[in-house]
Amino acid sequence: MQMLNCIWEGLLTGFVLSMMLGTVFFALIKNSLAFGPKTGVFIATGVIICDIMFISLALLSQPFADFLKQYKHEVSIGGGILLLIFGIFMMAQSKPNMEAGKVFGQGSNWFYIGNGFLLNVVNPVNFFVWLGISSSLTIQFQYDINDKIIFFTASLFSIFFAEIGIALFASKLRKWVTPTILQRVNQISGLVFIGVGLKLIFF
Repeated sequence: MQMLNCIWEGLLTGFVLSMMLGTVFFALIKNSLAFGPKTGVFIATGVIICDIMFISLALLSQPFADFLKQYKHEVSIGGGILLLIFGIFMMAQSKPNMEAGKVFGQGSNWFYIGNGFLLNVVNPVNFFVWLGISSSLTIQFQYDINDKIIFFTASLFSIFFAEIGIALFASKLRKWVTPTILQRVNQISGLVFIGVGLKLIFF
């Protein structure tokens, strides 16, 4: 029964986290509309790799958690500046090429994996979310390390497949999407990146 609770709670937590309207969410929609669902799968893969790193650090590395707490302001500013650069670039390059990206060149898959990883890693809030969840599981639910591994594994599966679902849904709309609509999506995505970046820098 405990294992089933860990799996169910992990799946639910992962789904809720994947539905948060952050930079990854809009990156999935933007790239899936422009280049098809395959890019979304690779972006989701990068996100999961980053989350595995964050979860491992939350479980095993108290010194790293202390470091981030000590330099949270500096790390937030650095991540915010990167997101600002991404957002400004997306706004400047918002006019889409509807034919671009249909054929994946050598190494381009790694570009999208890196994109997903970078979008996740530049926001230190993501680490503190996993750290907070890990602490809560210990304090409130008395989860041991095995329970946590089951919980976090279920969470990662839920996040991965939810993000693939977002990418697939967005790609299904592609045939109805005009260049103007895609340009607006790109502009909105850029504004989200800029907004999150400013929030990290000033708050």
